[in-house]
Amino acid sequence: MSVKKFSSAYYVVNNMDLAVAFYQDILGLDVKFRDGDRWTQFDVGGVGVALADPSEGSVPPGGGATVVLEVGDLSEMREKLTENGVKVNDIVDMTGHGQYFTAVDPAGNIVQIFARS
Repeated sequence: MSVKKFSSAYYVVNNMDLAVAFYQDILGLDVKFRDGDRWTQFDVGGVGVALADPSEGSVPPGGGATVVLEVGDLSEMREKLTENGVKVNDIVDMTGHGQYFTAVDPAGNIVQIFARS
C-alpha cells in the first residue's frame, strides 16, 4: 500500500481562539473547517494546515514540525506581523533562491515565511 496524498500538517495549540486569530486575521489564511476548540483546518493553496487541541496529538504545544508559508511581499508580511506584536526574526537571504524569516505563533510554534527571488 502506498501513500494516497498529503492530507494536512497541524500544530498543537493550547488556545484555539488565539491561534485561529493569528492564522486567520493576521496571516490571512482561510478557515476550511472548525470543530470548536478541538480542530481548525485552513486551506493554503490546496494544502491543509491545521490547529489541534493537545488531546488530539502526542506533540506538546510549541513542538513539532515547521510550516512554511510563501508570500509575495516578504517585507510587507514581516511589518504586519511586527505591528501585531508577533515575535519575528531577521530576514535571511538564501542567495538567489529567495528570502525568509521566522515568526512565533501564540502557542510558541515556529512559522517560516518565505518569498522567492
